[in-house]
Amino acid sequence: MKLQPWLARLMLLAAAAAWGAGYTFEKVALRRLSVQWIMGIRLVIAVAVLTPILWGKLKRSHMLSMLVPGLLLGVTYWAAFLLQMLGLRTIGPGRNSFLTATYCVLVPFLVWAVSRKRPAWRNFAAALLCIVGVGLISLSPDDSAVISLSSGDVLTLVGAVFYGGNIVLAGGLAKKFDATILTYYELLVAGVLFLVGAVLTEPMPQLADFQPQVLGSLIYLTLVSTLIAQNLQNIAFSQVPASQGSLILCTESLFGMVVSVLALGEELTAEHLAGFAIIFVAIVVSEVRFKSQAAPAETL
Repeated sequence: MKLQPWLARLMLLAAAAAWGAGYTFEKVALRRLSVQWIMGIRLVIAVAVLTPILWGKLKRSHMLSMLVPGLLLGVTYWAAFLLQMLGLRTIGPGRNSFLTATYCVLVPFLVWAVSRKRPAWRNFAAALLCIVGVGLISLSPDDSAVISLSSGDVLTLVGAVFYGGNIVLAGGLAKKFDATILTYYELLVAGVLFLVGAVLTEPMPQLADFQPQVLGSLIYLTLVSTLIAQNLQNIAFSQVPASQGSLILCTESLFGMVVSVLALGEELTAEHLAGFAIIFVAIVVSEVRFKSQAAPAETL
């Protein structure tokens, strides 16, 4: 699928908006359901919806050739979400969100490690700006300013590494395989892993847990956060380098805060506004190319 670069970037921004709004819906669903059941249900339903839509492509694709890419994307997707949520059990949500967002700093280095081609300096500068902006948006006044690493911090940081790895993999694989088929196998593998984990470690949901608000949240998380947003990301990465795309995806925290303010009445502070501005500057920096600069070797 050939896309104009501006359209691919717009698709990543739309995916970030969908995931940012998803935090509010996840919070509603978590009132009645556990993490792995929420993830397992939404991913399996998403795969069930995608199967008839992609049936023709699935029959034409070589399953064995998709096995390794699907496993790589699915396992990193599953591990990233699982570790982030495990970390969230012992640390505050603001701290958890801030530490998770370090993937936007990690991605240029992961790209460098995989491709042996250094991204442009502007990508490194933009990544650092982005993490500062995300920190201002995510950290609440109640979060401790003391620099220390708890077990929850470590789990969250390892989860961020898997998020970054998933983005780098998506960026490389989307240039070689059909992005929608990649998404299908990614969701299938992760969904199975979440359901197995839920059955083995978490209580079975009861019919009474599926209240109207919970059902509405699951519908949004399945259709928008999973089906639409994940496909938008994987398709867009066929045209956008991962080191740039990860910065656009960092706006997820911006959209998450805006939706939380509108839907849940969360307070918007001067720090939040400063964070929004810094993230915007980071994205602009990542896109600016100086004539004197040699063409950067960004292929992932």
